[in-house]
Amino acid sequence: MDLISIRKQLHAMPELAFEEHQTQALLLSLLRELPGIVIHRFEGITGILVEYSHGSGAYKLFRADMDALPVNENTGCAFVSGTPGMMHACGHDIHMTVLLGLIQKVVNEEPQDNLLFLFQPAEEGKGGAEAVLAQGLIQKFEIQSVSALHVASGLPVGTISSRAGIFFSIPQEFDVVFKGKSAHAAYPEQGIDALSAALTFITLMNSDMEDLKAEHPVIFHIGRMTAGRIRNVVPDEAVIEGTHRSLEKSSRDAMNRFIRENSALAAAQTGAEATVDLLCSYDPVVNDEALVEQLQAVCNKLQLPFIQADPAMTGEDFGFFTSLYPGLLFWLGSSSDAPLHSDQFLPDEKCIEGGINVFYSLI
Repeated sequence: MDLISIRKQLHAMPELAFEEHQTQALLLSLLRELPGIVIHRFEGITGILVEYSHGSGAYKLFRADMDALPVNENTGCAFVSGTPGMMHACGHDIHMTVLLGLIQKVVNEEPQDNLLFLFQPAEEGKGGAEAVLAQGLIQKFEIQSVSALHVASGLPVGTISSRAGIFFSIPQEFDVVFKGKSAHAAYPEQGIDALSAALTFITLMNSDMEDLKAEHPVIFHIGRMTAGRIRNVVPDEAVIEGTHRSLEKSSRDAMNRFIRENSALAAAQTGAEATVDLLCSYDPVVNDEALVEQLQAVCNKLQLPFIQADPAMTGEDFGFFTSLYPGLLFWLGSSSDAPLHSDQFLPDEKCIEGGINVFYSLI
């Protein structure tokens, strides 16, 4: 397989969570050309599980995510996204290419190991890992370990970074909607100001978060707020969209409690009505200590720099796998200066070979 060409094809055809139909079709067409593997598909979703079996024994699973983001690409590369408003801004095109290259290397080298390779849909906020695990296909195999990588901005090509224990945080997305009553701005007493309720909620949250941040590493972020339609009318609705991140489930639960309590308090103080919707949340990614030690030994063998990582407030649904099995996730240096999810994020294709070699050495 021409992996560089495949990466460019994947990059140019981004698809959003659970809509990766063209991506799935391309992957299947390539996988069907490889001998010695069994291809499994999931019911109703776009994931692919590839089985490489050699007798009895447990399986090592390697995973790549498939979906893109609703971002309008601004890299100017020759293989730019062909779909306006969608982009592989998180490097999943690289992840899939590395996994394809790993499968190709395995069928060529024929190691006497039991291996699984998972192309997983919907990592970006839709919980694709949960959907895959819910079907029970993976659980039919005895799983020894699970491994994944993630391209990193700011790390040179060839550099690997990871840590034992909690590596990626627990993300929690949320919406809070305040309903009020419209009135002319000249007669505000005749209305109920939903925007005022939203601002009160934010003030209350910021106060609680100061106390929580003093004791725990957490992030509380409101990324979008909309309210009102006309400048001289009291807003009858305000919508807050946000996310928070934590390293401990107790901190996540505390922030969710603050959201519920403060939205109710803000509504009571202003006369509005509040609705809270707690959206997608992932388990933390927890790396197995022995697997991280193995990764360090692999880096020494391959003469690749290894950097001890700090816990990242990034969210990754690979945490659902590390909650079930001994797991390993590591950063793969990609030499991109632009941050993840940026419209200019473009990993260097030279990192593909290193990713394949590290994965193969972990077998």
